[in-house]
Amino acid sequence: MDELQIRGLAMMLAIALGVMLIFLRGQKRAIWLFALALVVVSLGYLATTQAPRDLAIAVLGDPGAPAVTAPAETKPKPAQ
Repeated sequence: MDELQIRGLAMMLAIALGVMLIFLRGQKRAIWLFALALVVVSLGYLATTQAPRDLAIAVLGDPGAPAVTAPAETKPKPAQ
């Protein structure tokens, strides 16, 4: 696993934990542990795909891509 894959998984984990926090507020501990187990299994599956890497590239940009620079401005030639 490369750095982008790990960053993508970390972003997915943060989102999943945030959703759990919002929707499972006030639930019993067993429900929380079951939801956490589902998240772990889901992230384990996604770690075998390119989805976390694609997410990290979409959010953070591709570090291997060349930097995009604006073309140099040129003055238009006068009409003759």
